[in-house]
Amino acid sequence: MTRPYPENNGSLTISMVLHWSCLATVQVTLESLVIALQKAGMVGHITVVDQSLDRHYARRAKALCGRVCNNVHIDYQFLTTGDNRGYGAGHNRVLPDLHSDLHLILNPDVKIHEGALTRVVEAFQARPNLTLLAPRGIDEQGTEECLAKAYPSVLVLALRAFGPRWLCQRFNRQLQAYELRHLSTAQGLHSVPLVSGCCMWLRSEAFVAVGGFDEHYFLYFEDYDLSLRLAEYGDVMRASDVLITHFGGHAARKGYRHIRWFMASAWRFFCRWGWRFF
Repeated sequence: MTRPYPENNGSLTISMVLHWSCLATVQVTLESLVIALQKAGMVGHITVVDQSLDRHYARRAKALCGRVCNNVHIDYQFLTTGDNRGYGAGHNRVLPDLHSDLHLILNPDVKIHEGALTRVVEAFQARPNLTLLAPRGIDEQGTEECLAKAYPSVLVLALRAFGPRWLCQRFNRQLQAYELRHLSTAQGLHSVPLVSGCCMWLRSEAFVAVGGFDEHYFLYFEDYDLSLRLAEYGDVMRASDVLITHFGGHAARKGYRHIRWFMASAWRFFCRWGWRFF
């Protein structure tokens, strides 16, 4: 059932952007969100933004949302766009009507683990200055995904995207430092510089105050840019007990177009925030 967002505090809003996303994976994401909301005893209000520009895909995606979101714990609205201005622009469509206390930027390829939302709410309640929270992430095989990062260097980004294994092993120390590997076994909350856009828990007031994502980024690095701007409003942290499974990533494996977007966004990011080559 589609209903408008209520104007109340203490609520959770969610935005999800689709662009030919696998609907089976979208279903897993939505179902995990419903379970997390049930566990936390909360109602979520999700906006699903379809940027496929294909009415047949949009119809199937909307029908899926209607089936999964037919639940007392979640309301939804489904938006189809007449253009595709990028990942950040899609999420920014919620800004004019964002009246919640917390907002979740969620990829359609993320499974939220059952108790994650409960722990997110506790973290934000305990820390009034907390602005952005990153979860702990694992992939489908249960391998640690480092969703919080240090400030990148050109060398590290090039190695992660294109470097052969033998060369990456040679620069393993630099790669581990960028990936904040020491947090893999750390418990509790830790301050971090950058947060992956696949799952960002935000204080809505701060998200609105910074104007959302910078829409000059079509794809990639818009999350890093947002992290740095939100850090001016409060704490950016990573929580070890907020767990998700992420099924995506690996830009260099998605073809030339993604590599081109990645490089263009990296250029914009470094020009704005400062170049670091090594």
